[in-house]
Amino acid sequence: MDTKLADLKLTPWLLDELNQLGYEVVGGMQHLPAEEMLRIPGMGGHCYRKIAKALGREPFSDVKKRVRR
Repeated sequence: MDTKLADLKLTPWLLDELNQLGYEVVGGMQHLPAEEMLRIPGMGGHCYRKIAKALGREPFSDVKKRVRR
């Protein structure tokens, strides 16, 4: 959990936004649910998946896959 957000190679504007919000390491975002993380300006799916992997979460684990018929 001591992984720095800068080491995840996030987009520069998202990294600036997260630093302004006070997040410098991934462990500081542990308390945020997925919905709140995705509401951060500049946070897209690709960056969210990187952060979720660093947190040890399965991104979108509560979403069921659609069955095609």
